[in-house]
Amino acid sequence: MTETRELAQFIVKTDFSDLPGNVQRHAKFCVLDWLGASLAGSVEPPARIISAIMRELGGKKESTIIGAETKTACANAALANGIIGHIVELDDVHELSIIHPAAPVMPAALAVAERCGSRGQEMITAVVLGYETEIRIGMAMNPSHYQYWHTTGTCGTFGAAVTAGKLLNLDEEEMIQALGMAGTQAAGLIETFGTMSKPLNPGKAAQSGVLAALLAQKDFTSSKQMLESKIGYCRAASTGPRLDRITDHLGTSFEILKTCFKRHASCGHTHGAVDAIQNIAEKYGIGPDAVDEIVVETYPIAVELVGKKPEPRTGSDAQFNLQYCVAAALTCGSLGLAEFSEDRLQDPKIRQLSRKVIVKTSEEFADAMLGSARVIVRAQDGRQVSCKVEVPKGYPDNPLTEDDLKGKFRNLASLALSKSRVEKVIARVENLDRIGVRSLTSLL
Repeated sequence: MTETRELAQFIVKTDFSDLPGNVQRHAKFCVLDWLGASLAGSVEPPARIISAIMRELGGKKESTIIGAETKTACANAALANGIIGHIVELDDVHELSIIHPAAPVMPAALAVAERCGSRGQEMITAVVLGYETEIRIGMAMNPSHYQYWHTTGTCGTFGAAVTAGKLLNLDEEEMIQALGMAGTQAAGLIETFGTMSKPLNPGKAAQSGVLAALLAQKDFTSSKQMLESKIGYCRAASTGPRLDRITDHLGTSFEILKTCFKRHASCGHTHGAVDAIQNIAEKYGIGPDAVDEIVVETYPIAVELVGKKPEPRTGSDAQFNLQYCVAAALTCGSLGLAEFSEDRLQDPKIRQLSRKVIVKTSEEFADAMLGSARVIVRAQDGRQVSCKVEVPKGYPDNPLTEDDLKGKFRNLASLALSKSRVEKVIARVENLDRIGVRSLTSLL
């Protein structure tokens, strides 16, 4: 059996009752975490732009655009919410696939579930299967894929297609066709990082995935071997794809359980260093005025993507600037959305300190893919202290608590919703397996 068919067969046959209880529960946390990031993103300029475009384009009012008090056709809502949910860089991450799994899957799930009047159990099942698909394909294609391609936009298209297709009750042959159409649409380049087009990547992935599923439902055809073909997607976009990773332990090991929930409003490649500088400040009482030099040792991908940036001009730039993130975290004591505001960007203390941060690779982290770092601080009084972080806070081996996740949601969602509505959203996500999805989208 080919990888494409085996994957499609698993997706079609899996029901909510097949998901272990811890998987069902974790999926709800993923929903809540993404909704928090989306509600915070809904008040940002890129969200206002895409919401205005959706109003201009019109379309059947069937699916909610988060924070916009409007509905549109489900594929367009998936596009809008895919952008909105990724703006503030606080959505979840999966380490080995180097992907933000919620970013393309949740918008597809929410849009199609609202369109179809799906039950929460159906949405949870579709989300879990979408995560499995995009993460496994990402693991098969990386690390070489990530040299150029934004995995969230590329492999996320497959995840969104599966999520939408599951909610549309596609059969095995239709699901295979949806995967084929996902592959021929999959796109997104890391060249866009630090711009509004980074969140456009998961937005397009969500929209393309929904379109693929809708077309497959109407007997539109594509390749039946998109994943394994010698001229298919995996070989086209990776130098050495490991196709066995797509189907190994399928149904017995769920990758959604290995997602990381982010504490800091910055690129995941900065988180190890940010945790380390915060640990140093707390343990040794070193503040920004006492620093002579800060050295960050980390892995090659992090150095290339966030360690060689010019001084940031915008908040988006700063989220991908390791020097700025370390300096802001030490100066402000945190690295939330406020640290990427215009006022903080112009703070002379942060600017001065960021110029004292040196970023370099280390053999110690040569094989790392996300998060690890060592920070060495040389103080003006002659002290030299260091902290190594192998697993940042929020990762599966160093997780946030349920209270942490709810606190994060409250902080983010309150930027767009009233306190009472924030609590209603939490309650409905907690009970998502017992309610209809429209009772949740009505609050958004």
